[in-house]
Order: sequence, then structure tokens, then C-alpha cells
Amino acid sequence: MPKPVILIVDDDTGSRQALEDILRDEGYAVATASDGGDALNYLRAGHRPRVILLDLMMPGIDGWDFYAEQKRNPDLASIPVIAISAAGKLVDAPYSLRKPIDVDQLLKLLHSILGGPDAAPA
Repeated sequence: MPKPVILIVDDDTGSRQALEDILRDEGYAVATASDGGDALNYLRAGHRPRVILLDLMMPGIDGWDFYAEQKRNPDLASIPVIAISAAGKLVDAPYSLRKPIDVDQLLKLLHSILGGPDAAPA
């Protein structure tokens, strides 16, 4: 059975890599994007992650603009987003974490959304 894919969208290479390592160690499959534009291209190519970890403050297409575009697209709107930022918030996002990320809190949130790393794809 394929592992749930989590898309990490963050312009900071170190943060992105650290999250990727943590999630892979937990048994998740991971895709990454360096900004909202890369993430939209990934999704428009037909990829459907089970969850998107979205940094808000990025150059180019930031997290707020990405989220607005995602919500406008009926094929993408149902993908859960966990907004991650040191400052700022997505007002209508059901999930939000502050940087620096509490890894235990992130993993508990992912497990509640996905049912654990062995959860079947949606």
C-alpha cells in the first residue's frame, strides 16, 4: 500500500530538509516545493498529496496567495493544509503551527488528519 504523501512548501532549504527527514523517518512519503508557484505546478501536474505543510512567508507566490488559489480550484480545495509560520496566520485554515515547529505537535496533528503513516490514500 502506498504511503501517504505530504507536500512541504517552504522557501527555507534547511527547514524544508529537516521536515522532510522527520516525516520520512515517521514513514511518510514526501514531496517538496520551494514556493507557492512550485507547489501549484506540482498540483496542476496531477499530484495529490494527502496534506500540505505550507509556510506563509515566501518570496514569489507566498502561502496566502497559494492558499487562495488552492481554494478556488475544486480539484485542490479538499487537500488539508497545515499553515506554518513564525508570523502571520491563515484565517480560514483549520490547522496552524508556529515556527519553530514542535515536532511532537506536528506528528500528532498529522496522525489525527491521516490516521498515521500507514493510512490508506484518500
